[in-house]
Amino acid sequence: MKTLAIVLLCLAAAPAAYADGPPQYAAQGGAGVAASNGSVHYVAVPWANGRTAIESIGRDGSVWNWPSFNGSWGIPMVSYRDAGGLSRDGRTLVLQSTTFGAPTSFLLFDTRTFRKRDGFTLKGNFSFDALSPDASMLYLIQRIDASNYSRYIVRAYDLRTHTLLPGRIADRTQKGWVMQGDAVTRTTSPGGRWAYTLYMNSGGTPFIHALDTVKGVAHCIGIPWASQDQSGLLNVVLTLHGKQLAVHWRSGKSWLNVDTATWRVTPAAGPGFPWRWLGLAAGVLAAAAVLLLLLRRRRISLPDGTLLARAA
Repeated sequence: MKTLAIVLLCLAAAPAAYADGPPQYAAQGGAGVAASNGSVHYVAVPWANGRTAIESIGRDGSVWNWPSFNGSWGIPMVSYRDAGGLSRDGRTLVLQSTTFGAPTSFLLFDTRTFRKRDGFTLKGNFSFDALSPDASMLYLIQRIDASNYSRYIVRAYDLRTHTLLPGRIADRTQKGWVMQGDAVTRTTSPGGRWAYTLYMNSGGTPFIHALDTVKGVAHCIGIPWASQDQSGLLNVVLTLHGKQLAVHWRSGKSWLNVDTATWRVTPAAGPGFPWRWLGLAAGVLAAAAVLLLLLRRRRISLPDGTLLARAA
């Protein structure tokens, strides 16, 4: 048993094996997806006889459990570097089939019993996008153009009734907006209600897709970008501070702010020029100059009563 655990640890440390196609996709190996408190993370690894093992790995690197399931499954990747699939309470993990294209299968893994809770297959090219906080609604990316995998729509799947809901999740205020792009990075609100995803959009405007996973509505926020080459967006990070979504660089340098109440985009205020300190310094210098002038022209008394004679 000890030897098996060591082997599993080695597999967990192996580079991720990605399915063909752009994000979103399902990954095996790599870092997997972690619980919000960091106490455990889950990694999918290939197993014998066409099965997939789901490793539960503790903070210290020890493997707790490794149940296996028929088929090739992976941890959903919602961007090039962000994994998803784990419910807010950490009790449900959504796994996705690794084969890119139609049909697409999903497996719901119970992290308490380490057993399969549910599973379903959809006739189409789908991938995981988000879960509602109570894990009752699953949001999916559906690729709608076989010749252009960057074109997609967002769909909702009711996990309680096992129903793919009709229609698409879209920004009703921008009916002409074409959903096209590749996810770069994501952040979520503390309660898990909102999912904010930055998309590169080759030949178009990059944007942030804000998805309300409770009400099932979305907003698209265009991001100003002058160059046709959008690869620089791979160095951008999203961070939420209250109602302000900060769009900044990995280095920590500020760039843009998005007001999540109005969706207004404004340049981020940098450290700015230190006018306050400059003014204080100027005041000190002015006072010193006045003091020197008085010393040269007349006798004055300092606060301690010392009398200074007029300079010659």
